[in-house]
Amino acid sequence: MTFDERRQRAIAVLNRKGIPQASSEPAHIRLFRRLGMQVRPLHFETFWRTTFFCGLWFGPIWALIMWTFNWRKEGTDPAIAALATVICGLIYGLVMASVFAWSKKKHGLPTWESLGS
Repeated sequence: MTFDERRQRAIAVLNRKGIPQASSEPAHIRLFRRLGMQVRPLHFETFWRTTFFCGLWFGPIWALIMWTFNWRKEGTDPAIAALATVICGLIYGLVMASVFAWSKKKHGLPTWESLGS
């Protein structure tokens, strides 16, 4: 079974469980997929990859907003800003990975591997 076939099965399972598309296929995951990455729906992704994918987009956007409205005016050292960006992205990613893991358990979703059989 190809990755796309398994992904379609996963989406069908999520739809049957009543999980909305905004949760099963968020915009940043669709963007990563268009860039050629094989990203599973986050309910079926590993905890650490979910952390990475969520933190990867959130950290830089948060940093841009902080730099525009706060850090630039205060004269924040770019190294401190970069460290804060990484920490913020990591925390957000960990929280989102926990939310998706909890949702997977709550809805009794199968494993990614079992979708191929």
